[in-house]
Amino acid sequence: MSNQSHTKSASPIGEWFKYHFIEKKLSSWPGILILFILALIIGYFSIEVDYRAGFGVVLVFAFFFLVTLFMKNPYFGLYFLIAYSALPNFFIKMFIDSPTKIDFGRVIDVLTLLVFISLFGKAKPQKIDKASFWGNPITYAFLLLLFYYVLEALNPNMFSIAGWFSFMSQYTLVLLSFYILFNLLNSWKKVKYFIHFNIVLFTVLSAYSCKQQWFGLTSFEQRWATHSLETYLLLFQGGFLRKWSTLSDPAIAGVVFSSVAVLCAVLLLRVKGTSAKIGLSIALMFNLLGYTYSGTRTGTLILVGGIAFYGVATIFELRTLIFLTATVGAFIVLMVSPYSPPSISRIKSSFEGTKDPSAAIRDYNRHQVQPYLYSHPMGGGVYTSGFEGPKYNPGHFLRDFQPDSGYMKVFAEQGWVGLATLLITYFMILSHALRNFYKSLNPEFQDYSIALISMIFALMVGQYSQFAMGAYPQELFYLGALVFFIKMPYFENEKINL
Repeated sequence: MSNQSHTKSASPIGEWFKYHFIEKKLSSWPGILILFILALIIGYFSIEVDYRAGFGVVLVFAFFFLVTLFMKNPYFGLYFLIAYSALPNFFIKMFIDSPTKIDFGRVIDVLTLLVFISLFGKAKPQKIDKASFWGNPITYAFLLLLFYYVLEALNPNMFSIAGWFSFMSQYTLVLLSFYILFNLLNSWKKVKYFIHFNIVLFTVLSAYSCKQQWFGLTSFEQRWATHSLETYLLLFQGGFLRKWSTLSDPAIAGVVFSSVAVLCAVLLLRVKGTSAKIGLSIALMFNLLGYTYSGTRTGTLILVGGIAFYGVATIFELRTLIFLTATVGAFIVLMVSPYSPPSISRIKSSFEGTKDPSAAIRDYNRHQVQPYLYSHPMGGGVYTSGFEGPKYNPGHFLRDFQPDSGYMKVFAEQGWVGLATLLITYFMILSHALRNFYKSLNPEFQDYSIALISMIFALMVGQYSQFAMGAYPQELFYLGALVFFIKMPYFENEKINL
């Protein structure tokens, strides 16, 4: 039988679109004609209907063009998704005065689904046995959490199931993203590019935070900062206006930049090559400045936790002892230095404990709900506290309780059973990652794995005083790091067998 009988003929229309849109990039007479017609349509709608209608036509055209690119190359889709995930709150602030409110955050959900769809048609076959996706402690950790979240639907303390559905839809997207990254990051070269891409992205974001500090805010950022007294009081603390880059608020910005600073510091200490060290030095400097300008005290906790963890994990290395000595010395100088601009004073206040008014208020609020939580092993129910409480469960005992902590929110909504389950999954992740780090014989894998483990441990420490995990784009970076922890032994075997 001829091989042609097994060859699926390409669609003429699909080939036409591929040639003119992808290969020629509309640089052909049909492409020029399409652009001319599009310009006429935009002009007509802008003049005869409304200027926003013309803008809408552009968005529709851009959306279909973007879908084409996603379907052609899932890797483009993945990195577009990562880059865009840093911008929804920036766009929300930009259109703060617009009568039409657009939920730019939902675009992340749509883009994730597009990458997932394109994955099956364009991604190369997985070289690693797909059983490895299921047969490892990190995937078990995700499934364990999924099992408990399903049980939470039966929690009789919830007033409404709508909040649970909203929570589960977000967790489903996390699992979907994890599966996408597992399939696309199928070689060490791709994992390394993924790590470097994220470092560059967060460095650009931290540089924008420095721009806000050095050159001031844009007009729409100023309008957002002052649109309500509550927002302004949260931003203006310690004698200066805290900066947030393109993210939702200074708290998230400080957590993100400080955790990436931990990653850059460890890599700078371990990697070889002048160009790599120069790049990491620049990234470390901007992320430290971005964290400082955010005025987020949790960021200080993250830095201390990440560096301390790295020190314990590699205490047998001479360079670690030198690094810890230098870091402790710099910390002591910072704490006793008389030079204390508002941003530095904010860092120093991280070590005041309950003497700080905000910390004392948080402790008081937690003590008020402890009797309720001790008597409810499964908590008050998903989305019964924090900002989601009044929306999904009005009238609930926890509706006005602000946890101000990732662990406290889990304790309040999912009980001590849910908190124990979460901590068990964190242990499963860290123990598996550390086991592969100590077993590895490849110095490059060792360097990147301990840097990523230190960053993730630092985020877990930050959960004590803030919601330090789950914010985009850091969530995707976190999931990609977990994929590396799973695949590192396979990558190492491939290198040995080459």
